Amino acid sequence: MGSNWLIAQAVVLEIAGIVGLASPLPSEAQLLAYLAGHAIACALLAVVLLRLLPKRYQGSPRRAALFLFSLQFAIPLIGSIGVALGVLLALYLPRSEREVPWQEIAIPELPYKPIDMSLQMVYSQGGLRQILREASDPEKRLKALLSTRQMQDRDAVQILREALRDKVDDVRLLAYSMLEQKEKALTHRANRLQQALTSATDEQTPRLQRRLAQAWWEMGYLGLAQGGLRIHYLKSAQAMLQRLIQRRPQHNDWRLLGRVELELGNLETAREAFHTALDKGAPDDLIRPYLAEVAFHTRDLDQVRAELAACSPNSQNSGIRSLVQAWL
Repeated sequence: MGSNWLIAQAVVLEIAGIVGLASPLPSEAQLLAYLAGHAIACALLAVVLLRLLPKRYQGSPRRAALFLFSLQFAIPLIGSIGVALGVLLALYLPRSEREVPWQEIAIPELPYKPIDMSLQMVYSQGGLRQILREASDPEKRLKALLSTRQMQDRDAVQILREALRDKVDDVRLLAYSMLEQKEKALTHRANRLQQALTSATDEQTPRLQRRLAQAWWEMGYLGLAQGGLRIHYLKSAQAMLQRLIQRRPQHNDWRLLGRVELELGNLETAREAFHTALDKGAPDDLIRPYLAEVAFHTRDLDQVRAELAACSPNSQNSGIRSLVQAWL
């Protein structure tokens, strides 16, 4: 059936519907007569418009026909004209250039950029301290602080704490920020482990206790906590390790307990813990330097030499090699 013939029928039906609406029939009959004529006219015009759609929109003819019918039926009289002009013209004559709703700008230069660590100069601890104390340029002191990221945490924390006394605000603020980041990371780890312990199984508990004791030990050992708070963390680690070694001890638990006792000044208890670690199978190179430290604190220098003599002179640990070479 030709499109012109369908259009003519649709026009006649629309006119018939309007005539029915103006007839002397009851109001319900008037409305029913109009809606029937309007619906059939919309269906016929939807078929016509469906043929006029671009081919890429004719893949789902039922959905397209339902869409066109709904638009025309919802807007009597001018709905079909609006669909023909608005939809078809928009499909056949799309906008050649779309308006971009954003503006592209170049990446701004930021005051601080991520550091390429491979290009950074490696400073020694003494060199950084000297720069912080004697360099007159604040930028140089700031770079020295950033270089502490390449150092072990304990050494870095000591330098950062010295920088808190710098006369320039930027240096002090950067040192404070770096210290706070380290402290927050450890505190968050400890809180997360404490929470996990509340719901841990019997199998998981020793592992979580071991990690929690290590977190508390680092808080005290690294110097992030000072004064009474430091003692609190060390005693918390001590209590956790004592509970741990009563259940499922490892020689590393005894070694860490010895280090905690040594840090608290309990030399005899520390010595016993280190000897127990040796009995449990800990390597001499791992324990003997701590026993030498205990002997040094008690001023037993012969014992210091005896403990270091038990260490391997070819140890992989450069610190132990230096100790052995210095004392023997």
